[in-house]
Amino acid sequence: MLWRYWSPLLLFSYIATLILAEQVKFDIYGDSNNFPPIGDTNNNNSATTLASKYGTIANNSLLWGPYRSALYFGIRPRIPKSLLSGLMWFPITDYKSMGKIRHFYEQFDRMGRANWISYDPRIGGRQLIQDDDLQFDIIIDFIKSQEGLSWAVKVKAVPHRGNEDGMISFVWYTGLEGEKNEVDEITGQRERSGYFRLDNSAKDGGYQGKLTFGGISEELGAFSLEINDGPSSNKHPRGKAGAGRELDPTLTHHLSLTVPDGNVWQARDIFVTILQESIGQISEANNGKVDHLPPENLFIIRDLYHFEGNLHFVQKIYQGACEFDIIYTNVFTPDADKLTFNNIDHRIEESLQKLDNDFASHFQIQPPFNSKPYYEFAKEMLSGLLGGITYMYGDHLVDRETIFDEETFESYQLKGSFEGPYELFTLVPSRPFFPRGFYWDEGFHLLPLLDYDSDLVLDVVKSWFNLIDDDGWIAREQILGTEARSRVPKEFQVQSPHIVNPPTLTLVLSKLLDFAASGKGDIDSFGNIDEPVDLNEGDVPLGKFILNNPEVLVNYTNDVYPKLKSHFEMFQRTQQGFIPNDEEEEGTGVSDAIKNSRVYRWRGSTLTHCLASGIDDYPRASPPDISDLNVDLISWVGVMARSLRLMAEILHKDEAEVANLKQIEQDIIDNIQSVHWSSNDEAYCDVTLNEDDELVHVCHKGYVSLLPFITKLIPVDDVTKLANVINLITNPNELWSDYGIRSLSKSDEFYKTKENYWRSPIWIHINYLILQNIKDYYQDSSSYLSNELKKKFSDAYHDLRVNLINNVYNQWQKTGFVWEQYDDETGEAKGAKNFLGWTSTILLILTMPERI
Repeated sequence: MLWRYWSPLLLFSYIATLILAEQVKFDIYGDSNNFPPIGDTNNNNSATTLASKYGTIANNSLLWGPYRSALYFGIRPRIPKSLLSGLMWFPITDYKSMGKIRHFYEQFDRMGRANWISYDPRIGGRQLIQDDDLQFDIIIDFIKSQEGLSWAVKVKAVPHRGNEDGMISFVWYTGLEGEKNEVDEITGQRERSGYFRLDNSAKDGGYQGKLTFGGISEELGAFSLEINDGPSSNKHPRGKAGAGRELDPTLTHHLSLTVPDGNVWQARDIFVTILQESIGQISEANNGKVDHLPPENLFIIRDLYHFEGNLHFVQKIYQGACEFDIIYTNVFTPDADKLTFNNIDHRIEESLQKLDNDFASHFQIQPPFNSKPYYEFAKEMLSGLLGGITYMYGDHLVDRETIFDEETFESYQLKGSFEGPYELFTLVPSRPFFPRGFYWDEGFHLLPLLDYDSDLVLDVVKSWFNLIDDDGWIAREQILGTEARSRVPKEFQVQSPHIVNPPTLTLVLSKLLDFAASGKGDIDSFGNIDEPVDLNEGDVPLGKFILNNPEVLVNYTNDVYPKLKSHFEMFQRTQQGFIPNDEEEEGTGVSDAIKNSRVYRWRGSTLTHCLASGIDDYPRASPPDISDLNVDLISWVGVMARSLRLMAEILHKDEAEVANLKQIEQDIIDNIQSVHWSSNDEAYCDVTLNEDDELVHVCHKGYVSLLPFITKLIPVDDVTKLANVINLITNPNELWSDYGIRSLSKSDEFYKTKENYWRSPIWIHINYLILQNIKDYYQDSSSYLSNELKKKFSDAYHDLRVNLINNVYNQWQKTGFVWEQYDDETGEAKGAKNFLGWTSTILLILTMPERI
């Protein structure tokens, strides 16, 4: 049993935890299955507050998840050093099979499909992986107990036609982190704060039936993990007779060892190394040969040293269709809510039905796409987006020494030092290609979730803002820890505080706070803010709670406001644009138009790229100059000013502070119109210094030109500029295509040149903002627009929406995935696959009205 391995002190702690757990559940919750207070570190007085009660319940509901999204399937809690699990599989076809082991989700694995098709982080869901190389479909169901502290997994393999007798091996691993500073005098290894061990009696060779593990940790308390062998319909290959129990493919095999914290993620490499060692010993004992054993015997891990540590592997080999289950149970989960091998199928069906109902109640697909195929497509977009939620913890590399200016633009090499550790709860752009946090992407990731789960959105926003350092800076890429760095080329690992990124999270905050400040809204979207929910009345409506409860909203805003203000001030300080001396530059045109100091330029630009802007190779003034003024940057700063002003109003900040923010917002609007509008080009443009030391416009029409429009910083009565913008959007020789709005004008000299990343392709998130603001300006500017201009807005809206949906859907049907970008001439998918970051904004486009 579990306790035979433990010290008396740890055993006492374990028993005390069990007794305490039962007493706590009875004293606080009686016989009900309400939510336990795991993770609530507040004192008794603060625990009675609405915000504290909500926080405990909400945190527990999101404690566990497939938050290792870089893997096909990996589970962990939102705790820095804790229990990590993952799934691997490989075919048993020949002696080269091990080269096809699946673990990390890779861009170039030959998959027909690999995505969550129904998923919510508070409930669980289903992932479908069509492995065309291995000729199996892998179906993974993940569900959680009501209070969120326990979970279960069902792994099912369905062979493709013609491969009905195919053999497949699954490897489940779980490792417990938690090293202390103290070193054991006998073993020389660091002592650990908890244990995780096999409860089954030790066997020579393999095991039959269920494996049971027991564990305890400071963060999780006591818990168990059980793995069965699935139903009797499962078949195992027989292998070679007489090979012995430890190489018997009909048995379950287990191996354990001790690995340092931060190394559990290397389970695949560890497994392969152990297997190679086993094969090496077999070969050595048979004169260098192994072909006397078929692959189903040979590719089995052997417990060569009978050692038990903090990392455990469980291997199973099946033939044909098969399934097995894993059950994790926390001691605090009420008995009535526990997941078991007997109820797992029923609970999976219940969860999938709830997910269907929740999706249908939040997303009404509008004509002409309101049919079942588009509904399933839309549900997969939401599920895949949510399935990309990741919890990251670790240090990252930062270069605080290199200064970027007009003298160093040609080339620079960042040399980083480690800082941290930090933690982040985030969505990722693409699980196979970009499984990490991107600041400029994150706002777009959250837009489809505003109505669905605004509490989750605010949780993610707060996690990002907690990363703001003393100077107000957030790294544009969050590459936290060794696992994250293993997926990033070295030249992109180091971050610089001189390089920022578009603050798109403030775009999200603006939308949410606009609603909160108004005190009204769509009852189906956010509920009635005037009727806060009483936590004592029953189930908590997680997902819409913060905005419906002013007390909790104010508490949240109070927490976030100083961080966002510091971030805003950093933008003002580090990205300040050059303003010519009035006496020296009098009469130079553009310089005369600068009405105030609110002008900005992206630091860190090179001859070929402006990584800070997020639209890397989009053409700019070349070479970069200290005098450059960027229209997209001033627009993003305007969005930040708007968000801060809304927060200041909610918090009833000093009138002078609110007035100052209003003035900054208005100054930015004024400069956008006076400095960045080019009458000659009839577009918004960047600005630079020419050979005569005059500020002039640099116009490359495309997404940069549209930033004031898509951030809603053009005055609603400025009909001339609105007309020019819609003409630019709808002109086929400029931005319009049959598949969406292209990133750079077809008439631009740099169209489709060099890298061609942002020099023609269609990006769905920008197209969503274009579409949304065509609709908004049509409505808000209605009294100023002529009938002819109204029709142009209306037709553009209708046709653009149809073009976007048709192409993304068709490419999804053709390839099994949504993609990073789409070709403007053919509509073909390009870039990273399963790009469910900002391409998931197609879900919002599906729910927008057919016509305006």
